[in-house]
Amino acid sequence: MRKVLYVPLDERACNYAFPRLLAEMTDGIELLVPPCEMMGKLKIPADYERIWQWVFQNAPACEYAILSVDTLVYGNIVNSRTHRRTREECEKTLENFRRLKKNNPGLKIHAFNLVARVAACNDSHEDPDYWAKYGRGIWRIAYLTDKVGRGHASDEEKAELRRLDGAVPEECLNDFLARREVDRFTNLCCVDLVKEGVFDVLTIPKDDTAEYGYAAMDQAAIAKRVRAGRLMDRVLVYPGADEVGCVIFTRVFNLIKGYVPRVYVRYSSTWGPTVVPLYEDRPLHESIKSQITSAGGIVEDCSDRSDCMLAVNSPGKYMIESMDQDEKDLTFTSHSNMHEFLRYIDYYVRSDRKAVGLAEVSVCNGCENEFMDYAALSGVLQKVQAVGGWNTSQNTIGVVLAQTVIASYYDRFLGNAEKFRLSEEFKMRSIVCDWLYQANVLRSFLAETKGRIDPFALGGHRASVEKYFRDRLNKLIREKFGSSYQGADIVIDDLFFQWDGVFYMNLHVLLENIKSILE
Repeated sequence: MRKVLYVPLDERACNYAFPRLLAEMTDGIELLVPPCEMMGKLKIPADYERIWQWVFQNAPACEYAILSVDTLVYGNIVNSRTHRRTREECEKTLENFRRLKKNNPGLKIHAFNLVARVAACNDSHEDPDYWAKYGRGIWRIAYLTDKVGRGHASDEEKAELRRLDGAVPEECLNDFLARREVDRFTNLCCVDLVKEGVFDVLTIPKDDTAEYGYAAMDQAAIAKRVRAGRLMDRVLVYPGADEVGCVIFTRVFNLIKGYVPRVYVRYSSTWGPTVVPLYEDRPLHESIKSQITSAGGIVEDCSDRSDCMLAVNSPGKYMIESMDQDEKDLTFTSHSNMHEFLRYIDYYVRSDRKAVGLAEVSVCNGCENEFMDYAALSGVLQKVQAVGGWNTSQNTIGVVLAQTVIASYYDRFLGNAEKFRLSEEFKMRSIVCDWLYQANVLRSFLAETKGRIDPFALGGHRASVEKYFRDRLNKLIREKFGSSYQGADIVIDDLFFQWDGVFYMNLHVLLENIKSILE
């Protein structure tokens, strides 16, 4: 049994559970993860001292380590934006990585360290408390400062930046900038650890980013350090965050198996590859190439030579929030062809008989209902190996790609009933969470309970809210899939909310006695 050490970005299912579920689909690989009680919660940081002890105890038995620097230095993803650690404290903690490598010279360390986001909204739930009032202003100052500095700003934007002077209290702005400086220091120290040979590979996802702003300035500083160290082949920087554990696990899986998956990418729209998704800083196809590369694959332009296909339901002209899809414009049909797209997926499955992952990224933070209804009616949802459409486009792409690549290695799990069931349950979980929950039941809940229940703090409403979601999800499952799915009942085995709010739901779906329609 090949053992892989994994320290997640936080305790949410996307980071803590998804890579473990993927590992269960494999053979001969065991993923070791710290006990969940060590992982903290939201603004409560993980007990990183205990996690470090756990790492040192378990590392000697492992061949690879997938390590979140944000968890091991700050406490988790949220605390990378809210911590009060100094450069000296972070530098001292980073020494643990050197000690880990010295004690375990054969351990291959694949580390990841986010470029912290600057949220473009007045919401302090996952950011410092002053973000509730000044978040949008801080984001705008950062955006315009960078744009002016690069000489790209218009006269109106220069005037706006001058007007914003004093709009954010000095103590708030100074607190943010001081933390930002520490975070950048940690990013650059991690690049140095690659140069020293401590990290074999460093992945730097850009969390909720934009073309201009502090994240862009941080990336420029990182790129300069990478070039100076000639580390371009060992440091990967691209948009993303909550999918990174799945992607790096897939990379390690491919290294263990000696597999280099050739991924054919197919879009539903002509302009889709060039659309810059919401919360990202580059064309969609550039990020997809980065995800495939990070997972250890290559982009294959010829479907006949591919090992699997990533089918991307892309925006026709621009991306919108799933919450706004009732007001979508004609470009969702005039600039995209779902009929041809779904027919091609069916053709690829029948003719090439290879794994397919379906990424629904025409909208963000949920799925586009019309497309998903059509995909269900056409039978495509049953024929593909992975489906997703949650949060940002790269969150979706990374998880769908990870499951697709693993399924391609095992020939879609045909002939292995247990692994096939695990894969289909993970896929159905995504369908229920990303489509039925995020794009439908969540939207209804927010409208019906506005002003009565705080969606970020359920408190005493928790049990009734969980029942609300369970009942409505079961109703939608019956409407969309009838009495069974490939011979199995769709059973919601577990459902609960993380961070005491409705925006991060964890559930497990059971598909007992499922039988593949492809065999």
